[in-house]
Amino acid sequence: MVQPLAVESNAPEELRVESRQEVTGYLQELHREQSRVLLSSPDGFALQTRICAFSPEADLLGFEIGIDPDGQSEQLVRDGEITGVAFIGSVKLQFELESPVIVLGEHGAVLRSALPTRLYRFQRRQAFRVQPLSSAYPRVLWPQKDGSHAAARVCDVSVGGVGLQLLPEHMLGGVGELRDALTLELDRTTQLPIQLCVQHIELGHLDGQAHRHVGCAFTELDPAVARALQVYVDQTQKRRRLLRVEP
Repeated sequence: MVQPLAVESNAPEELRVESRQEVTGYLQELHREQSRVLLSSPDGFALQTRICAFSPEADLLGFEIGIDPDGQSEQLVRDGEITGVAFIGSVKLQFELESPVIVLGEHGAVLRSALPTRLYRFQRRQAFRVQPLSSAYPRVLWPQKDGSHAAARVCDVSVGGVGLQLLPEHMLGGVGELRDALTLELDRTTQLPIQLCVQHIELGHLDGQAHRHVGCAFTELDPAVARALQVYVDQTQKRRRLLRVEP
């Protein structure tokens, strides 16, 4: 079962967007760009979707349900609390659906709600990513059924998330899934406990070997872990600057 993302109800005031015009503007851009939106509930149900209906005048927001054999959408509505998470470039948006209900129409089921009265905006600063200077570290480890650990090379990292290179035999999860009990090794001595939400998956080749590039966002970062990541990003950025000016 997919775990829900934490609602940022105690977010600092500067992260809150409560202006009707701003809230509408962000939602309109998500609708126009057909950006992926992850809907989740406190009980761990989740649905990857897009905004298919948007009408500020009618106070209407609609999300396409599509094929849903497991009934995730019905369970989301049954739980009563639905959190939406989406990205516009380097900005993460989070909001709660107001009075959600499933409506059947000519083109299938739609999850409708009123427009949120507020949303939260994150990661403008945290979204800056650096590429590691070493091919050995950082890396992300996760436990296997046989007691061993699989490892994925980190190709870029920020305080907001990581890009991973997974070999064909390694499985981390599908888009929208949350994985916990992971370890981020920044170097031989620095191991950070993390959990990740898979944002996108792309197929590619590296050094002649097939792999998947998996973009992930950190969720519920411990403050100490966030500080360690920020220090790593800052130091890596400085070292890259020094290397560029060396003859």
